[in-house]
Amino acid sequence: MSEGVRLYAGTQHGLITWKSTASGWQEVARHFTDGIIDSIHGCKQAPEKVFVGVTHDGLYRTVDGGRNWAKVFDGDIRAVTVDPTDDKIVYTGIEPVGLFRSEDSGDTWLEIGALKKLPQTVRKNWWYPQAPHHGHVRNIHIHPDNSKTIYLCLEHGGIVRSFDRGAAWEDVSKGIDYLDIHVIANFPKRHDRYYVASARGFFTSDTPENGWTRAENGMTRDYFHDFLFLNPQVAGERATLLIGAADASPGFWRRENRGARAAIFKSTDGAQSWTRVTNGLADELDSMVWALVHHPTDHKAVFAGFGNVARGHASGSGGAGDLMISRDQGDSWERLDIDLPADRVLWAAAD
Repeated sequence: MSEGVRLYAGTQHGLITWKSTASGWQEVARHFTDGIIDSIHGCKQAPEKVFVGVTHDGLYRTVDGGRNWAKVFDGDIRAVTVDPTDDKIVYTGIEPVGLFRSEDSGDTWLEIGALKKLPQTVRKNWWYPQAPHHGHVRNIHIHPDNSKTIYLCLEHGGIVRSFDRGAAWEDVSKGIDYLDIHVIANFPKRHDRYYVASARGFFTSDTPENGWTRAENGMTRDYFHDFLFLNPQVAGERATLLIGAADASPGFWRRENRGARAAIFKSTDGAQSWTRVTNGLADELDSMVWALVHHPTDHKAVFAGFGNVARGHASGSGGAGDLMISRDQGDSWERLDIDLPADRVLWAAAD
């Protein structure tokens, strides 16, 4: 039985696209085989339209489900997000820190210059520990119920937000002492509760302008990357939260000559407590869980992308990758019969 899904895996060695069929997963195409893919996002109303960021190169767009790609923006792309309320509006973030918006599906772009007008006391934190030491935009979060509200995760650099589509910005990093920020998201249907995954902690806040507090009760890992919410299956229940985590950051993995010791954790109480998921997952995963994405039609299902690579460092070669699926809101996992290089990002669209 076909999943009705098209998968786009952005890896350390290019982009691979598959489609589900009755007999399994069929490869559609491979592109950018010499490139490192660090960002990917697609359109809701037109699932065949997807944007992919190739580091040190540019942003590319497909309008035919990944068969063909055309460059729509030049730059060292590190983040891309399609406005959840309007497929024509696309944001892309670059290294060094910069943000651009398109109002016509990527045909033309305008820099959001106000971001760089933040005070020097904020901008001095926009750096990266490895040469050339420039920070970059890691994640662009547009509130799904109010697209004027934008949060940016900066790696390194903290969290900044705008309530007017980027005309004015403020830093909201208080309470996070190590500003290597990966992913931010709001609790579903709320404007006052946010969650942040970083290189040295997982945080939450009802008032980000007043600071963040740790939300790690039950965690046995301290490095966090992708996370997502799954809506409740029964009215009145809270949304499920899944997150990929590891034992220390990639710098430690290299120095200690070991894998990530990665794990997936689940919370059903808004991150007040966490339980480690073990069904279908090894005790210690060498490859990091870099990507968690929703199944486009099955609301209980989630895809995960694994990669034996340090994602933040966009150069060099990587090891192997894996793709897995959970069909029960993250309680158990099974490997897809797909071979690929180290996965960095993942997108799943209806096919």
